[in-house]
Formats: sequence, structure tokens, C-alpha cells
Amino acid sequence: MKVFGVIGWKNAGKTGLMERLVAEITGRGFRLSTVKHVHHDVDLDQPGKDTYRHRAAGAREVVLASARRHAILTEHRDGPEPDLSAILARLAPVDLVLVEGYKRDSHPRIEVWRPETGQPLIQPGDPHVRAVATDAPLPQDVRVPVLDLNDTAAVADFILRETGLLRDPATAFDTVVVVDWSAAAVPSPAKPSANAIWVGLARASGEETHYFRTRQQAEAALVTLFDAEAAAGRRVLAGFDFAFGYPEGFASRLTGSTLARSVWHWLADNLTDGPDNRNDRFALADRMNAQLGGGGPFWGRPRSFPLGHLPETRAVDYAALGLSERRRVEGSVPRAQPVWKLNTTGCVGGQVLAGLPMIARLSARPGCSVWPFDAPAGSLVLAEVYPSLLAAEVSAAMPPGGIKDEFQVRLLARALFRLAADGGIAALLTDIPDWPGRQEEGWILGAGHEDALKAALR
Repeated sequence: MKVFGVIGWKNAGKTGLMERLVAEITGRGFRLSTVKHVHHDVDLDQPGKDTYRHRAAGAREVVLASARRHAILTEHRDGPEPDLSAILARLAPVDLVLVEGYKRDSHPRIEVWRPETGQPLIQPGDPHVRAVATDAPLPQDVRVPVLDLNDTAAVADFILRETGLLRDPATAFDTVVVVDWSAAAVPSPAKPSANAIWVGLARASGEETHYFRTRQQAEAALVTLFDAEAAAGRRVLAGFDFAFGYPEGFASRLTGSTLARSVWHWLADNLTDGPDNRNDRFALADRMNAQLGGGGPFWGRPRSFPLGHLPETRAVDYAALGLSERRRVEGSVPRAQPVWKLNTTGCVGGQVLAGLPMIARLSARPGCSVWPFDAPAGSLVLAEVYPSLLAAEVSAAMPPGGIKDEFQVRLLARALFRLAADGGIAALLTDIPDWPGRQEEGWILGAGHEDALKAALR
């Protein structure tokens, strides 16, 4: 049962909006109930009536029942006022409960504001206010949507989207794909193995996992899958487990552009990656280090690769280079390895170099957008993911002898698909920081929303 509130100062127009919302939302076929909180004493009964006499005699609850409706009157006597959760527990199941008042509770809500109240906005001090509805200019900027108080349909749309009852086309996906990439320089074993390319797929018809020995095989299979889904009219969210961007400042120094896309295309033009997985990622990193002055930012290589500008170990002075070792999102995901690391355990940098050329190619598909650089529109949305956000859940689900990579893509695809089905994925796509470097660094889908991902698996 979804709960959404309407709050505001006295005479702001809360009840009028509530009345219009009830008519609008029930008119769309949703089952709806309301809760109204008042601060003054209230009595719906009348002295002398039978029910009043029952209460006066000491009855704790009195039910007034007729053929068309019934009412339950509960006396608190000297007990405490029940909280909102206790009130909600008394209601019959419906699609949505609209709550007027209860502004000290933690349910999401809209603030109704009008200057005639003479009161300040509540929203700046209330993190649970998701939007402000008004018919006048606001006295200050707010970090939430501002809705037209008189456009009841738009306010209803907002509430239904926020509660997941109305799927926003931008966050509705029929198929979720999660890809665990590899930068291996030789084909992976014929027998499905760890540290290779795994693809997990979740849709209404079920779940699948697939194993690939080479990057070219995997990319060709993904293209075939995306073509089939597009032909069937199914919208796809595809997550890849490597960074879509580098720390702020790198793109402009490599390509002259501050956009992550410029790096994708630069790598697509410059990386040699054959059908047998043989690639020149270490030599290319050496070349990029040289272009930036030598000695970094990339590091890590086999000892047998004597490259003059690519350190074998982390001997890089990032402050002197004027670059950060980590992207901003990695502050929220501290287990993530730096994108500059190309060798030894956790060398995600190799996957980035071998993966971004594919993102460049896929992003050129008609109807493709790459989040968060683009709005999540079109028939195919690509996003960076981090399967280790579900590390504990993967460990618990994996049987003895299971392959961690396979279970990671399966469980993350399942969690994202379920969030897409109930509207919860909207928060993952919209609730991310905005700063000048975001178009260069990108973000990990689900970072900061680990609890939602875990809850989707229960």
C-alpha cells in the first residue's frame, strides 16, 4: 500500500488539493483512501445519539454501521495518540493512501504553499518533501520540482510516478542486461570460468546467463540481442561493469574535449583489439602517459613489458599530474579500484580501456542513450554498474563450486529488473549529484542506493 502526503500551513489550500486529487486519481481507476490529521480536539458524534451514549458509558470503540457505510470511533482516553503507522494499519488495502498533515512523519509528500499564509516554505528544512505545489512565485529557490497547484492532473501524475503507480516511460524497462567484462589478452577457457565475460539477462519471461570467450563474440551477441529486443518493441537497460569515464580533467588533456564521449571515440580509434582478444592496451596506456608528460596517470604492467612511460607499480604522483586518483562516485563505493590500475588483482583499468570502444560503437545505435551523460530515453539505455554492491547477496546465493561472475550478473540484473517493474529504479536514475565534472566522470547506477537493490532481491 503506497503512502503519499500533502502538507502545508493553515489556509494554504491542502484540503482543496486533496479533494481534487481524490477525484482525479480514483477517476483513473486506482483504489484510494485518505487520512486527515488535526491538532485540535474533534468529535464526529453528537451528544444524545446512541453512539455518543455508548462512548460516554466507557466503550473503547464504537461502530456505527448502515447499509451504505460504517464508521469506527476509537477513544484514546488517557493513552497516547497513535502514530501514522498505527492508523494506516487499520485501513483496508488500497493502491494509495493520501495523508493530509502528519508533517513530522517520514513518508514522502508535497508541500502546498501560498504567500497568503504569511509563512515560510517548509521544504528547505524537510528532506521528505518531494515537490512544492503553488500558484505564486516562490520566495526562494528549492531543490525539488515546483508544480502548478491548479494543475491537478500534473500533481496526480507526479504522485503516481513517485509511488511507482504510474511508470515514467523514461524509467520503464522490459529487459535488463548486466555485463561483466574482461580485458584478457587470450580467449577464456572453453569451459565456463571466472574472470571472463558473463552476461546476465532478466525479463518477465525469466532469467538467463551467458558465457563468452572473447570480446568480439560478446559484443556481436549483445548487438544481436539489442536488435531482437528493438524489433519486439522491448526497451532495454544494459549495465556494464567498467567505468564510463575518467577523473575530471583527463578527457580534455587527452582529446581537447571535456566530455567522456571524446575518450570513448579516441580509444575506439586507437586501441587494437583482435578477434583472439590480443590487444595493445599496455602500449596504448604508455602512449597516453607520454602525452600527459610521462609517469602516469596509468600504472601496472607485466614485468615482461618494458614500457618507458608506464610504471610497473603505483609510482604515480597524482597531485603533480593535476589529476585525481579516483572519480567522485568512488567515494561512495570505496571498494571500487582506481581506473588507472592496469595489472594485478582488481585491475579494472584494463577493462575500461577494452570496454569503452564498445560503448562508443553501441552509443551510435539509433535510439541509444548513455546514462548519466544523456537522459535515460530511447529504446536502449547503457549504464555503468558495479555488481559488488550486492557482494553479500551473491555470496549467500552462490552454491559450492559456483562462479561468482555468473551469480553477480544474474542477481544484479534481477534486482534492476524488479526495481524497473515497480518504479523504484527512478530514484537510481535521478538521485545522483550534479557537478561540473559529471559529464566527464559519469556515475555508477545504484551507488548510494544499495539498500533498494538488496530489498529488490528479497
